[in-house]
Amino acid sequence: MKKMNLLDMSKLLICLAMSAFVMTSCSDDEDPILPDPTLSIQGGEVIEVKRGEAISVTLNIDTDGNNRELVVYRGGGVLEVVPLNATATSFTYTNQTVPADAEEGEEFEYEFAVFNTQGSSSPRVGLTVVTIAYDEIEVNGETLYNVDIPTDGIVEGDVKFITGRDYYISETLSFAAGSSLTIEEGVNVYMASDAAILVDIVINEGATIEATGTRNNPIVITSDRAISGDAAPGDWGVFNIRGGGAGTSSGTFQYVRLEYGNARNFRLQNVGDGTVIDHIQVYKADGEGIMPTDGNVNMSYLVATDCAGGGFRLGDAYSGRIQFGIAMTSETLDDNSEIEIRETASPILANFTVIGPGTEAENTSGIRMRSSSAGKIYNTIIADFPRRGLRLNDAVNITDLDGETVFAYSFIFNVPTDPYRDDTANGNPFRGFVDGNGDFQNPFFNNVTGFDAEGDPILTSIAGIGTNSFVPTAEETSDFNPNSISGFASAAFVGAIQNAANDWTTGWVKNSDGSIR
Repeated sequence: MKKMNLLDMSKLLICLAMSAFVMTSCSDDEDPILPDPTLSIQGGEVIEVKRGEAISVTLNIDTDGNNRELVVYRGGGVLEVVPLNATATSFTYTNQTVPADAEEGEEFEYEFAVFNTQGSSSPRVGLTVVTIAYDEIEVNGETLYNVDIPTDGIVEGDVKFITGRDYYISETLSFAAGSSLTIEEGVNVYMASDAAILVDIVINEGATIEATGTRNNPIVITSDRAISGDAAPGDWGVFNIRGGGAGTSSGTFQYVRLEYGNARNFRLQNVGDGTVIDHIQVYKADGEGIMPTDGNVNMSYLVATDCAGGGFRLGDAYSGRIQFGIAMTSETLDDNSEIEIRETASPILANFTVIGPGTEAENTSGIRMRSSSAGKIYNTIIADFPRRGLRLNDAVNITDLDGETVFAYSFIFNVPTDPYRDDTANGNPFRGFVDGNGDFQNPFFNNVTGFDAEGDPILTSIAGIGTNSFVPTAEETSDFNPNSISGFASAAFVGAIQNAANDWTTGWVKNSDGSIR
């Protein structure tokens, strides 16, 4: 190995010293590591924006005065990168717009992160933008969303009303085939009461309704005058579903209360059994409350309260099943029946409670079977009418429990005149009869125990049932369980409500006085 001379040694030492100086100098001048950036959204992570308008969101930034850029994410990827002022502590982002064709309640998701000059990023923060489709309007002191009405009133697309907002409908909305109306739980829909023509909502054949409330958060369709407390029957028109017949579906209608509408307020025309309808109340309609004709839609948990033309009218060729129904009037509104089965209708009803305004009231009656109808009714209560608990007319044909017309395992009481009224001259076997041996026969198992000296039926009653009261003090059991008929639930008791512990009307049904049960 070549020996290093003194000059070479000196040069090496100088180089080593200079290297040490440079390294020391670099170490002393290196920038400190910045703390991790943070980012937050002023006002929360959900905002509402009118469609067609810019999204404006203010972000709180903390990078210790070393901002580099804001990164905006959409759909999991980077949407854009926005340079930031180095020392800014907030930034208002307005680069995006809600599409002009976005539907009511449509949501758009964004994420944001801020980067500092050393390339460190804050955790992403999310923003949900909820679309507002309608302008606000002041109605009787309440701010509502004013639903856009097409020039001809015909809706060709999809309309949605969302939880947390209430809506105003100024003119009739008629939904064409292929369109839909969706109403989320808790929505109040206020119908104009001062329109030149009564305002309706019509779901035509081929259109669908998806209205799903809950027991604690029902959907309410009512008069705009309900806001000020002076609503009246007939303030608006009807909610009309027009179906395509047996086997078809028009959608879902659950936990909905219809208030202060016109005659035939909940109108069902040729609606098929693919449609789901349950937990519906029609309150103070200016005519019949619930009226299905044709079709075979099945329904359950229905209430009609103080409807001027009676609670239910089942007509034309309607052939569906209805279980758990209440028809009640607290006063005489007209000389009509709370339930009418007419034309060639052949419905099957189970577990109904039909309550009148009291034995001293003016003429009104319970259930009427007429024309050439063939209804079957089981486990039902009719009480507190001045006359005509069950009335038969025209060509109604009664044979036996297996016949086409049946009223069985049911109770009529507190009806002083004609609890069983027969205008067909066929003897009305529903109330029982005395056979040729002088023995009392009760082939339909109703609450008749015999006849008094005047020939009137002796009737047993149920405690707790009377005007404005449809919950029995205790369950009245029945020897008949409707679940023996396809499509009916198990309910081996008489009336719509088994007992107070199983009162399905609490929380969403209105009493006659306007209070919620």
